[in-house]
Amino acid sequence: MSRTVATLEISSNAFNEIADKLRAAGYNHLFMVDGSIDMYGIGLACAPKPTGPVCSCNSRSGPDYCEVHAA
Repeated sequence: MSRTVATLEISSNAFNEIADKLRAAGYNHLFMVDGSIDMYGIGLACAPKPTGPVCSCNSRSGPDYCEVHAA
């Protein structure tokens, strides 16, 4: 059986966040030869908003904004 995989381009930050979480959970088999991710059967959900300030100093986008250290 074959199937078609549709490609949705997303930002590299979003891709890396998804890839990191899938690899950490042991889903290495989802990564295709060209580096894309076959997400068949996987849904995306928005994370709940944090209850307090968030430190983004170590984020991949850089320390351009941090709610904790912005003083």
